[in-house]
Amino acid sequence: MNQNLIHQAQELQKKGYSIRQIASELNVSKSQVFRWLNGQSGNGGNALPIDLIAKATNTNQQLNQKNKNTMENHNDLNRLEREIALKKLQLEHELELRKLAQQDKELELRKRELELRHLEKDALSRQQQIEERKINHGLKLWIEKERANLDEFDYEEIEMDLASFKRSHKTLSKLWEQIQEHMAVYAIDIDSHLGHYYLKSLMDIFNKALETANENIDEDEDEDEFIVSYEYNDDSIEFLENLENSDFFS
Repeated sequence: MNQNLIHQAQELQKKGYSIRQIASELNVSKSQVFRWLNGQSGNGGNALPIDLIAKATNTNQQLNQKNKNTMENHNDLNRLEREIALKKLQLEHELELRKLAQQDKELELRKRELELRHLEKDALSRQQQIEERKINHGLKLWIEKERANLDEFDYEEIEMDLASFKRSHKTLSKLWEQIQEHMAVYAIDIDSHLGHYYLKSLMDIFNKALETANENIDEDEDEDEFIVSYEYNDDSIEFLENLENSDFFS
């Protein structure tokens, strides 16, 4: 009954009837017509018509679905951002580990290089000490013979045959050459080395004596019979004693 009246009211409204005219035409109150035309039923306005309820329900469902999709998209975006951030941290961590590993390798390499240099330096130092001990030993032996000659001739002029003198001179010359080469190889300062100065002074004495002997000996004269003489002055004796009482390279 009500649905039929509602339909009639709607039709009359479309034709231009006012609420009062419709109420008069249908023999109902104006308030009832007002409720019908504004979507309210005649039971006091507590319920919506079925088509409006369906429309409202569909709208709510669409809104809920939209909100759900928006939330899901937002969650997916947050998850993706977290995954990207985590991956970035992992890559940065791996890069830092590689840098640390490379630094460790470089430190180890430098350590080995330093150890190698230290070993090379030690080996060079040991080699230098061995060579110096050999030279010192040879020089001590030569000085011993000269000290014996000085004692024999009571620190006066020493005399011996040319053959013996040449052997002594050859020994001293060989030591002198070894010392010159050794000091050059190991960069020992010659100018400030007293041992070098002392030995050079002794070399000058022997070179001068040999030069004099070669000038005076006859071509057919036997070196075992030709006598060479040389003499140490006070400075030369002091040089000889200094060399005797200390190592040449000390």
